[in-house]
Amino acid sequence: MKIKQLLLTAIILIATSLIFATEVTINGDNYDVTATYEETSYPGEAFFVRLTIESHKKNIKLDVKATAELSGKKTISKADFYYLQPKAKAKNVTQMLVGLPMWSWQGVEKNTKITVTYSINDEEENSFELPVTIAPKKYPSEVIHLNSKLSDLIGKPDPEKKEQSRILNETLATITPEDVYEYTGFIRPTTGTRITSEFGQTRTFVYSNGKEAPSYHAGLDFGIPTGTEVSACGAGKVVMARWRIVTGYSVIIEHLPGLYSIYYHLSELKCKEGDIVKKGDLVALSGATGLATGPHLHWEIRMNSVALEPDSFVKNYAYQPTKDKVEVKDETEAK
Repeated sequence: MKIKQLLLTAIILIATSLIFATEVTINGDNYDVTATYEETSYPGEAFFVRLTIESHKKNIKLDVKATAELSGKKTISKADFYYLQPKAKAKNVTQMLVGLPMWSWQGVEKNTKITVTYSINDEEENSFELPVTIAPKKYPSEVIHLNSKLSDLIGKPDPEKKEQSRILNETLATITPEDVYEYTGFIRPTTGTRITSEFGQTRTFVYSNGKEAPSYHAGLDFGIPTGTEVSACGAGKVVMARWRIVTGYSVIIEHLPGLYSIYYHLSELKCKEGDIVKKGDLVALSGATGLATGPHLHWEIRMNSVALEPDSFVKNYAYQPTKDKVEVKDETEAK
């Protein structure tokens, strides 16, 4: 198979941010495969790769199996691509997406790359590499003093709390390739702007008896009054809407295979498990239930169980084509 790589730098302007995306096109004998991605990301965020596969013949069913691996000195994350239009595979052009998350403590590595491996219609497996950079990013730290009630909430063993944690982890680890609800930029779930705790903070809990314990803040906290409306940050399916001991009234929404948004410490639920919601739909009212030192909304994003910076999704992270593309520049061509 002859391979030609065409590198394009696309500057895509959307409502909330400016995306600098790179496109790499592999021209084959029967198919063209284009990968769209950002060359730079940060610890606590993710690399997304969008594949566009086009057959040279029309009305050809495309059955594509593809995997992406982010690696440096060792594998950082690995995931399978999924169809963005699960019911539209019979066309000669198809779109696929994958996200490769990094924990906020991921170290900066040289010679980092994304390896894309794919097979179309059970034909020979092919692969190509996308050079990427993990840029440095520092997260703050904080000390939180707990009263005796909150100290007991964390410190005392509780079988029910343990079972709730198991169910939560099982839910967030679930990847269903057909569950594609939202791949445009998220919105923040509240109009409140006062941030009381940043994502990625390393925490030290000081118990009422003076003992200390390390912790980690996996979301973004908005300091808003109890009863403030909480909206779905994107379209999806409600997979959890219930009371939990540590997080109080809690809502979890599935948006893409393995991609979930989480809303904690709520005072009232306005949705139920199994509901299909749209971006901006009311799902709850904020509160101070569970492990909370005051009224606030904890907003969290998990992908493949990894906690990610929520605001990194308030952009066109899936490179959805828009009429607002302002520049496409051909930089290099290699045969």
